[in-house]
Amino acid sequence: MFLSGQLTFIDDTKPARPALSQHRSLSRFLSNRSTPQNIGEKVTKSQQWRILSSASLVAFTVIGFTQSFGVFQAHYGRIQAVNEGVLRLDDMAERALLSSIGSLGNGGIVAIFAVFYYPHLPEIGKSIRLLCFVGTLLVALGFGTASLSHNIWTLVGCQGLLVGVGTGLLINVLAPILPEYFPHRSGLAQGTMYASAALGGTVWSIALTKLLESKAIGIRSTLQILGGVSGALLGIASLLSLPPRKYEQRSTRIVALKTFKDPIFFFLAVVNMIHPLTLAIPMTFGPEFAESVGVGVTKASQLLAMNSAVGIPSRLGAGALADKIGHQNMLMAATAIYAVATWALWLPSALRDDEGLYIAMSVCHGIISGVFNTVCNSAQKQLFGDEMYYPKNGAITTIRGFGYVFGVPIAGALIKRVADDELDGSDFIKPIVYTGVLLLVSLICLTIVRMKDAQRNGWKLAR
Repeated sequence: MFLSGQLTFIDDTKPARPALSQHRSLSRFLSNRSTPQNIGEKVTKSQQWRILSSASLVAFTVIGFTQSFGVFQAHYGRIQAVNEGVLRLDDMAERALLSSIGSLGNGGIVAIFAVFYYPHLPEIGKSIRLLCFVGTLLVALGFGTASLSHNIWTLVGCQGLLVGVGTGLLINVLAPILPEYFPHRSGLAQGTMYASAALGGTVWSIALTKLLESKAIGIRSTLQILGGVSGALLGIASLLSLPPRKYEQRSTRIVALKTFKDPIFFFLAVVNMIHPLTLAIPMTFGPEFAESVGVGVTKASQLLAMNSAVGIPSRLGAGALADKIGHQNMLMAATAIYAVATWALWLPSALRDDEGLYIAMSVCHGIISGVFNTVCNSAQKQLFGDEMYYPKNGAITTIRGFGYVFGVPIAGALIKRVADDELDGSDFIKPIVYTGVLLLVSLICLTIVRMKDAQRNGWKLAR
């Protein structure tokens, strides 16, 4: 064919590409080339060490308290709490209400409102130290006033609500800021933070058992000690805290309901609801379950400490591994392992009163329990982008907050309402099945998110 005096050969074996398609491809190419990057301010090593130290110290203290709450749960269900005047006799069987102390104390009550304040976190974060100091004061005050308790409602209000608001201010401000200071190693940074939480869970599980079992100390003095220690540790963390990293573009819009029409956002929201509904159940009711299958009080607390201890190296490893194989892949693998362990180890342990199977379950849960928190913010930052990270993560965190507040009480309500010394393994079958079913649903949702992300951004093995 001759065109403008030049000879052009047309390959008849391949269909000609429509001109419109060529135009669209060229437009997309030019658009991608011309879109400016959302560049953040330069990060120094000093800033990285500060924010990592601050977040890790907070995690060691308040998340460590949350992970070891099962020790309190078990002691509040015994006659010792009545003898010390901390609870009334009829409070002992209120397992759902007792467990709400831990579910409120984990900070979920603040996370519920994240949809409103997360978009403004870059502005609010300018007063980061003040926020952290307020959180520190509330945690210390909550434990201190809880030591004056004479009934379950005082514990719910003080050790639950006051500690929970303080914990929420600390965790829900520092945790989303941390990955911004580690753009290339965010998984490892968050792995370090949650490994510190696992270390805290180990230390506090052992320490609380010693303190609560001591006749010279008991429940009231233990709560006072926690108030003093938390005030000191969290005060240091507050001094080290840093505001959100500055970016050229930030959105302060609250996520609209139509955002839920996006399948990636919707199914990720379901996952973020299910995770807190199930995560804390083996730890909160672990000592009670262990005792129901024939384990002694001290060994039951040691198993809880072991659950946290195996999470120390695994969370560091999970963060580093997620940076290599992909954060979504890591979430799917951890959820699958948790689901298999629930059905194959925990349920048979309850049916047979088998201590060995429960120990295996505790190890599996300890290994994977921190993976979600370790890589979740990084995965969502990858999916949402820097500009929309806080608005969309705020909506997701609100959903997660409801799960943290209501997850453990729901499971507690499924357990037979009797004193701890009357429980046996079969009384825990309902919450175990409840956990297993939700985990399977979560795994399906994560798979859908992975597929939809591949359709939208192209298939990548490490994602």
